[in-house]
Amino acid sequence: MGLDSVELVMTIEEKFGIRIEDSEAEKIRTVQEFADIVFRKIISTPTDKCLTQIVFYRIRKALRILISTEKEIRPDMKISELFTKTELEEKWSQLKTELGLELPELVTLDFNPGAGSHVKIFGIKTIKRTTPVSKGTIRQLVDWTISLNRDELIDIENIASKYEVERIICGITEDRIGVPISEIEVHHSFVNDLGVD
Repeated sequence: MGLDSVELVMTIEEKFGIRIEDSEAEKIRTVQEFADIVFRKIISTPTDKCLTQIVFYRIRKALRILISTEKEIRPDMKISELFTKTELEEKWSQLKTELGLELPELVTLDFNPGAGSHVKIFGIKTIKRTTPVSKGTIRQLVDWTISLNRDELIDIENIASKYEVERIICGITEDRIGVPISEIEVHHSFVNDLGVD
């Protein structure tokens, strides 16, 4: 485990008020494995509320205010189906304001799909650019929004599900490691997919 991994484990331990043994930490390869270990160590308080449903309806309500569309806004709908490229930046900012929540930052590829996915220096591919946020679905937007606003949306003292643990870990990973939330999925390897040492 490198220093980034150690710091990430310590941050998660502090957030949840738990202790992860070194032998357990060394076995963590993916975000999901991390969430599984954390969830086993906490006391969950299941509720009837569904956080994803609450956030989805909040996003849908805000979108209906911002855009006039006859399309039904569904979880599997692509964000790019709701906004043209020319209105994306302005409407995204308005959506943040209307929701009162943080959203993933838009990237160059959201506005210029022809930019290519890698930056070349001296003719060598070096840096992979961020995946366009607008290519994600509303369901993914719900996940990203929950991760980015975890302190507001999730009661750390009353974790209701493993999903909430996953969203907290994804959000902390974005903060600590700097990988955009739109590029963190629970099946991702910390080392191979997210570049954590």
